[in-house]
Amino acid sequence: MMMGKVPSFSPGSTASSALPSYVALCLTLQVHRLVSAQFTVTGPDRPVTTSLGGEAILSCHLSPRMSAENMEVRWFRSKYSEVVHLYQDGQDQYGQQMLEYRRRTELLKDDISNGRVFLRIRNVRPSDDGHYVCFFKSGISYEEALLELQVADLGSAPAISVEGHQDGGIQVVCRSSGWYPEPKVLWRDLQGQLLPSASEEITPEPNGLFQTEIAIVLTEESNQKVSCCVRNPRLDQERESEISIAEALQSEMKRQKAEYEAVKELGLARARGYAVDVILDPDTAHPNLVLSEDQKHVSHGDWDPPDKFEGLNHYIWVLGAEGFAGGRRYWEVEVGGKIGWYLGVCRESVSRKGKVTLTPEDGYWVLWLTGGIYQALTSPPTSLPVSIKPSRVGIFLDYEAGEVSFYNVTDRSQLFTFTDTFSGTLRPYFSPGYYVWGTNADPLKICLVSAEAGGNLGPSQ
Repeated sequence: MMMGKVPSFSPGSTASSALPSYVALCLTLQVHRLVSAQFTVTGPDRPVTTSLGGEAILSCHLSPRMSAENMEVRWFRSKYSEVVHLYQDGQDQYGQQMLEYRRRTELLKDDISNGRVFLRIRNVRPSDDGHYVCFFKSGISYEEALLELQVADLGSAPAISVEGHQDGGIQVVCRSSGWYPEPKVLWRDLQGQLLPSASEEITPEPNGLFQTEIAIVLTEESNQKVSCCVRNPRLDQERESEISIAEALQSEMKRQKAEYEAVKELGLARARGYAVDVILDPDTAHPNLVLSEDQKHVSHGDWDPPDKFEGLNHYIWVLGAEGFAGGRRYWEVEVGGKIGWYLGVCRESVSRKGKVTLTPEDGYWVLWLTGGIYQALTSPPTSLPVSIKPSRVGIFLDYEAGEVSFYNVTDRSQLFTFTDTFSGTLRPYFSPGYYVWGTNADPLKICLVSAEAGGNLGPSQ
């Protein structure tokens, strides 16, 4: 029941001047109480619950029963001016209605002659949730009732994903969206016991609904199965999904493989974007090497020194014609079925004379194959696990980053990366390996990296 507010008096007013007005006001209020007592307004004694996108029916009625056809019937939110729907002068009035309710409300007046009305709200939204006031006015008499509309909806079924290792176990994440109001989310074991979560986050979506994300770390000691439960407390309903430890392990293996393939593909694709046209420099070629006319192939010649073992005691190599003192460069070399080779980069200033080790300390960043073993020539050498033998090798130099990376183009995997700080000019390094009387005679071939493969044979970057 709503009544008029008694006006305040200023402290400076005199008793004689205020008394007549006060008496008049008291008489007016007394009359109003008597008139207001002609009827009361009653609504439902419990909240009305409806789902998102559906429709809600709010009802209220007069007691005692009387016609409300000539009354004002106003539905509003927290303020009298926040009009949800207005019926006045025998018809619906839409001019004062809030924009968010335009074309979504309807006053059902089938029983209005008995003082009962129903407000239909279509296409219910999250913002419709909350309290409403049903207000009746006849002349100077008015009464109201407070109603509550509860909007609720179940979201999507929880989606469980495996997202890597953490804290000695496998991190499993459960996600769900489209909930209203804010849901409760938890992990349970097969016996229904609650399990501690590693993290939990419930956030609003742009449409006013809520999404959840809860993680758990599963170990080999965990129960065979766990379930993720998202519950709407207003509806007392939930959605649940489960995962077993075996499924988590299998998913993690698939995830790691997919991640490896993606990184592998991305690394080679990125490198190929810096492909340049490398040719060999005849002036740097060992006497026992033969270069093709286009200076793209190098193989052993028929050098026959007095000391037959001289070829075993000297490094037999040739450098690329162009040196690089900055930027990124990539080239590929066909190694075919050769049983030995050396590939990489070296400082332009390296010397053939004296004792030299093909290591970064002496200015070489080189990968080799010998005796069926692939090694990066670090100090000491680093053996490389190679499951698929490369028939083509890619070399990527990132000068500023201080990296020389080698790729197995055959299976698109990365073989090894040297990390260092470069200075001066670096040049591509090629050696067809040791030639031992008829073996390992196939040439090394510098390949053209096509545009379809990501090559950029324009100016190098």
